Amino acid sequence: MATWTCKLLLIGLLLVPSTADALPGPSESRPVGVRVGFAGCYKVGVWTPVEVLFSGRQPPGAGKVTITVPDGDGVPSRVSAPLRGEPVLLYVRFGRIISDLTVEYHKTGYPVVRQVFRASPGNADFPPAVAADGKLIVVVGADSLGVNQAIGALHRPADEQTVVASLSDCRRLPDKWYGYEGVDTLVISTGQVNAAEADFMPSEPQAAALERWIALGGRLVLCVGSRAETVFSEDSTLARFAPGRFDRTVALRQTGAFETFAGSSAPVPCPAGQTRLTMDVPRFAEVSGVVEAGEADLLLVIRTAHRFGQIIFLAAELDHGPLAEWRDRPKLIARLLDLDTDGAEESDEGTAVMHYGFCDMAGQLRSALDRFDGVRLAPFWLVAVLIVSYLLVIGPVDYFFLRKCAGRMQWTWATFPAVVLAFCVLAYLLAYRLKGDEVRMHQAELIDVDVSSGLVRGASWAGVFSPRMEEFNLSLRPNSLGCRDHRSRLCDADVTISWLGLLGSALGGMNSKTSTLVLLAEPYDFSPGLDAMQGVPIQTWSTKSLTSRWYARTDVCLDTKLVEQSLSPVGTITNTLGFPLADCVLAYRRWAYELGTIESGRSVSLGPMVKRSELKTLLTGRKIVFEEDKDKYHQQSTPYDRSSVDVAYILRAMMFFEAAGGRRYTGLSGGYQNFVDLSMLLKADRAILIGRAPAGNHAAEWLRDGVPLAQKNDEHVTMYRFVLPVAPCPLPPDP
Repeated sequence: MATWTCKLLLIGLLLVPSTADALPGPSESRPVGVRVGFAGCYKVGVWTPVEVLFSGRQPPGAGKVTITVPDGDGVPSRVSAPLRGEPVLLYVRFGRIISDLTVEYHKTGYPVVRQVFRASPGNADFPPAVAADGKLIVVVGADSLGVNQAIGALHRPADEQTVVASLSDCRRLPDKWYGYEGVDTLVISTGQVNAAEADFMPSEPQAAALERWIALGGRLVLCVGSRAETVFSEDSTLARFAPGRFDRTVALRQTGAFETFAGSSAPVPCPAGQTRLTMDVPRFAEVSGVVEAGEADLLLVIRTAHRFGQIIFLAAELDHGPLAEWRDRPKLIARLLDLDTDGAEESDEGTAVMHYGFCDMAGQLRSALDRFDGVRLAPFWLVAVLIVSYLLVIGPVDYFFLRKCAGRMQWTWATFPAVVLAFCVLAYLLAYRLKGDEVRMHQAELIDVDVSSGLVRGASWAGVFSPRMEEFNLSLRPNSLGCRDHRSRLCDADVTISWLGLLGSALGGMNSKTSTLVLLAEPYDFSPGLDAMQGVPIQTWSTKSLTSRWYARTDVCLDTKLVEQSLSPVGTITNTLGFPLADCVLAYRRWAYELGTIESGRSVSLGPMVKRSELKTLLTGRKIVFEEDKDKYHQQSTPYDRSSVDVAYILRAMMFFEAAGGRRYTGLSGGYQNFVDLSMLLKADRAILIGRAPAGNHAAEWLRDGVPLAQKNDEHVTMYRFVLPVAPCPLPPDP
């Protein structure tokens, strides 16, 4: 026996002679850690940067790195990227606040090296995620700039989480725009820019990604004072974010503008060793934007719209100079971050808690898209009748038949399985009749067009129903905006697609800390560009919620000529699209103008005589009512309908969420998919026109294996929103 054992061992060694060499040795690279998000801060349900750390004396060679995490339904999803050296940065989308993350390192000639990491509160590099409706503020500077104190002074709901991530320099920022998807505001203070400028400034790919994120709806607070000459030099990557053409740095001896802007009664302190307060601040020419604070001819706080986002510029550093020592610095940063917004009145539903299976606006939209024409749920009475009938037939009826009619009780071995089989077939046929045998899709999309630049930003949400267990290869294709001569199409569309999660801690929610029972262990894959998903499984008679964001350029825009006169837009808007826009509303500052339907090729005029109403009044249905018992008038809003499944109604509430009163009015959170809300652009001299496209006019379509997934009778709602420039009122000529 021993002889045969030795022979078998010898044969095994001969068959696998390279096994020992293939195993990674101590000098070979292997994944040993991950850095997730921004200094360990990240949100669930959005694209998140993940840096993979390697060990070994040798740098990682050519190969591939794969990261697997659960999606919003708990199904494993996988992203991969070629590996050419360190650092290794990938973007993943976590479906749970406490999640496992599996890293696989593939190198030619070596076995796959696999390492599993789990989020834990004690792990600084990979802690649990922030809830999708929480706020994530990323601060780049010498300290947190007073952001934590500003947030701590606010009275926020107990379940609204706000997290501040502090970075020492811009080199830790993402190099893709969607890496910022979970960031609500990015604050950069350049007080430490000096001889170590190269170590602070973002690289060109990082600056380009940051600029793209702002253009697609992000918000940057840029604080530059005495370092302005370096920051806004021609070779600086931050120069593109200047509010105008940098002229020079001048001395500011009056700080009252900062104190007034912050609402502070405490003066800015004089630096130690100086008898008179002096601050070096930049002077700009050809400034664009709204000046919110200034001292004489020096512009100190400027709010500039940048496509669908905005840049708030502060002419001082918060981490250097007098403002760094100011006790009311938190008040200043609170104003810059718009944290001191006025509260909104409660809706008439008060504090009553009604459970609809969601707790946020995106959840209501997802619930509405999970309804399909021709697909019905079995009514409760039908299920109850089937259960009672089954119990009666399998019990008393079967007994009576065998006892009184057949006279052979032993036949129950045949009648029992026959009854069970018959009811199973009946249940299947009823379900087949109710749910059908076709793949169905319910889709909503919001198309934003910046008229000044021709930038188009699209967002699509879809619910897909499958009558059988299948795998789907999904992508999205943007189409033409509908030019009348059909010659203009969207150019160079950049698309990202993914799943849409459900907010909350209920069953299936992304905030749940318990593991979800998943019958599908095989992961599906995202393409390297995140513009496609391969092998997405959908179980029998189940749905999958999807979302996509894309941007492109177009020369098909509305023809507008608007000038501000007496705080109102005056001019014309011409519909140059190939279809009419219905239910049009123009929002400017705090006012709304109902324009009805604008036919293709037609124009509407705006002027002082056009009827207008407060935007908040229009959004909330607010009106004046008289209370007889109190003998006084008061304002009352129409309660927001959280049970509505009208997709257009939900999208309208999401478009101006904060302008309508936000959570206090709707009773729902708006943090997840918050890029939809453009309320802040109304503060930056922009008018916003919204309208609904007719049925059949789709700006983008979902594809399965390159073929349109939607059926002819599937529901599809398309809303358009145009960001329009409003020129300032021209000054009268000199006499």
